[in-house]
Amino acid sequence: MAQVRFSASVSPSTIGRDEMAQLKLTVENAGEVQRIDPPSLKNFTIVSGPNQESGMSMVNGQVNRYIALTYIIRPKSTGSFIIPPAGAKADGAEYKSNAVTVKVVTNPTGNSPFTGNSANPFAGMDIFDDPAPRRISPDYILKKGEDPVQKINRNMFVRLEVDRRSCYVGEPVVATYKLYTRLKSESNLVKNPSFNGFSVIDLQQPDNTSYQVEKLNGRDYNVYIVRKVQLYPLLAGELELGSAEVENNVRFIREEYARSRPDLFNDRMTEIPDGMIPAEGMESQRLSLRNDPVTIKVKPLPESGKPVGFAGAVGHFTIETKVEKEQFSTDDGNRFAIIIGGEGNLPMVNALTVNWPEGIDGFDPKTTDDLFKGTVPVGGRRVFEFPFTASRPGIYTIPALHFHFFDPKQGKYQTVSSKPLQISVTKGTGKPIVPEEKKKEDSLLVQFFKNRLRVVSLVAVLVIGGLIFWLRKDVKKEKQARELMTAEAAETENVPAEDLLQPQQDPFVDAAAYLYDSDGKRFYHTLNEALKHFVSRKLDIPAEELNKRTIAHKIDAGGYSLETSRELAALIDTIEYQLYTPIEEEGRRKELYDKAQALAQELNTRPV
Repeated sequence: MAQVRFSASVSPSTIGRDEMAQLKLTVENAGEVQRIDPPSLKNFTIVSGPNQESGMSMVNGQVNRYIALTYIIRPKSTGSFIIPPAGAKADGAEYKSNAVTVKVVTNPTGNSPFTGNSANPFAGMDIFDDPAPRRISPDYILKKGEDPVQKINRNMFVRLEVDRRSCYVGEPVVATYKLYTRLKSESNLVKNPSFNGFSVIDLQQPDNTSYQVEKLNGRDYNVYIVRKVQLYPLLAGELELGSAEVENNVRFIREEYARSRPDLFNDRMTEIPDGMIPAEGMESQRLSLRNDPVTIKVKPLPESGKPVGFAGAVGHFTIETKVEKEQFSTDDGNRFAIIIGGEGNLPMVNALTVNWPEGIDGFDPKTTDDLFKGTVPVGGRRVFEFPFTASRPGIYTIPALHFHFFDPKQGKYQTVSSKPLQISVTKGTGKPIVPEEKKKEDSLLVQFFKNRLRVVSLVAVLVIGGLIFWLRKDVKKEKQARELMTAEAAETENVPAEDLLQPQQDPFVDAAAYLYDSDGKRFYHTLNEALKHFVSRKLDIPAEELNKRTIAHKIDAGGYSLETSRELAALIDTIEYQLYTPIEEEGRRKELYDKAQALAQELNTRPV
C-alpha cells in the first residue's frame, strides 16, 4: 500500500492584482478521507469553492487514488503571500500539507486562466474574440436613419431556459440564463436574478467565458451563459424565476464611413479594426437587457401513501449504518454512523432519530457531506455520526432505521432500511471516560499547555458573548428611544401612544444581533425571514402567496407610492442574492438593515 500523502499547490504562483489563482488541496492513497480543513486565506477573496474532485491513476501497475478540494482565489493587495499549511484527517490519522507562496504584482501577467469577476462573467474578455475567424455581419453597420435601439433589440437579447416548468417540491430545476448577440459590445452582468422559494446551487464556474454559436429563427448568434443553476423548490405553488440584467455598450460602424473605406470593409474581412476607426466613424449605444421571468409550477408531494416519519427527502437514496467498535467497555466511548447516499436534495436531508436501547446514552450527531454538486440532482452521501456510551455491560442491539423518500421518477414514496447492529459491552475499571481536570503531578504551566485549546475557546466565547450583549443592549437603547419619541408625538397630536407605538416595534431586532457576527449567512437569513414576515403581516398576504406580484398589488391597493413597491422588490432581491452568493460584499449588512428599517417605517406610515 502506498503511503497517504497530503499536499497543497497553487497555480499560477505569480499573478496580477486583478487576476486569480487556483489553490488545490490533495489527499492521495487514503482509504477514507474524514475531512480537509482549508488554510487561512486572509489575504485573498474566495471567488469559488470549495469544489471537490476525485480520481485515480496507474503508474507501473500501482494504483493511486486521490480526493482534492479546489478554491479559486483573488488577492486583496500586491506583495508576496505565504498560504500556511492546511489540515486533513484520513484513515483516522491527522496530516498537514506544505505551505505555498503566491506572488502578486501590480500589472496583469497573463499567467492566470481564471480571468473575470464572480459577479461578471463577461469581465476581462473580448466578447467577439472568435475561436475561428468569420466574416463580419452587416448588422454591425448602422445605416443612415436607422434606430440603434431597435437594431440592438432585434440582434441582442437575454433569454432564460429551464429544463422543466413543472416539478415536485424538492425536485431540481436547471435554469440557464443566456445572452444572445450578433453585435459588437462590452457586456456586464449588473443584476443577478432572484430565486425566492428555492435552494440554489451554481453549476458554472465564475471564470467560464466561453461561448457557442446557436441558430435561432434561422439566424446565427454568439451565445454566452450568464448564469446556470440547479434550483430545489422549498414550497408548492407558482414560483417565479427572476430576471438577470445585462448592461451592454454596443458599438456600431456608421454606413457612410464604411463606404468611404472599401479597403477596410469588404466581404473578406474577419474582424473590425477598432484602432483604425476614428470617433466620427463609430456610434455607441448603452442599453440594459433583461430576460422575461419564467414561472415554475411546483406541485406538492402527494398525501396518498405518505409514510409516517417522512421528512421531505426527494430523489433516490440508500441507507447504511456502522459502529466504530463492536466491542468496548463501560469506560470507553463509541460512535454510530448513519450514511445516506444516492441523488436528490441531499443537502436538505436531516439526521434520523435513533431509538437507543436502555443503558445506551446517545449524543447529538456531527454531519459530514461528501457531495457532488455539479451533478443534477446532487449526488454523493451525507454522514451523521452519533457519539454514545454504555452505562452497564451487556449485549445491546441498535434497531434498524427506516428512511422514507419520494421518488419523482416513479411518482411514489419509497422506504429503505438499515440492518440492526449488535454491540457487546464489557465492564470497565470504573475510571471516568473524561480525564480528571487536574493531576497533582502536573504543574500549573503544564496544565495550561495541555488545555490551551480549551482556554482559547473559553476566551473566544466570552469575547463573542460580550459583543452580543453589547449589541443587544445598544439595540434595546435604540428601541427605548423610539418609544419615547413615539409617546411625545402622541401627546402632540392627541393620538393614543399605543396606536403609534405598535407599528414602530422593530421587526428586525433579531437580525440586528447578527450585524457583526462572523457568519454573514446567519444575518441575511434572519433579515430575510423577518422582512418577509413583516411584509406578510403588514400587507395581509398569506406566507404561501408572498411574491413580487402579490406585494405590488397590495401596495398599490393600499395607496403607497410606486417607488415604495420598487424599493421593496429590489431589497428582497438583494437580500436573496447575498444569501446565495459565496462572497459577502463588504459593508452590505448595515446598508441593507437600514434600508429594511426605512421601508418598514414607510409601510407603517398611513398613506395619504
